[in-house]
Amino acid sequence: MAEFWFDVLVPGAPEQVWERLWDLDRHTAAIPLTTTLGGPLAPGARFVARTRLGPVKIDDEMVVRLWEPHRHAVVEKVGRLLTGRIEVTLRPAGADTRLRWEQRYAVAGVPDALAALAAPAARAAYLRAVRQITRP
Repeated sequence: MAEFWFDVLVPGAPEQVWERLWDLDRHTAAIPLTTTLGGPLAPGARFVARTRLGPVKIDDEMVVRLWEPHRHAVVEKVGRLLTGRIEVTLRPAGADTRLRWEQRYAVAGVPDALAALAAPAARAAYLRAVRQITRP
């Protein structure tokens, strides 16, 4: 699987950042052409990020595998097209929060080596989205 990660300092305490990060409406607002459906999030909860461009629709189906509020979450991508795992860890950093995002992904029909070429662009897009989603 291809992978990327990033650390970002987010304004606010872990409790505040957690609430903003996992608010699916914020995901919809931050990610172009995508609507995030589902919730509330908890262990075993399923949700989908549906990206649509004209008649083309891609569903990124996910399941919450680990849910430790304000600290740690693991979300598994379980769709036919997109698979992988997202692991998020929050740690206090003074008045702010250090957020670590680690992601592994695969695209059906695409060799891992080719999918890995997209990792820098995927990392940049996710970092931008996470910054926007967690903005106070």
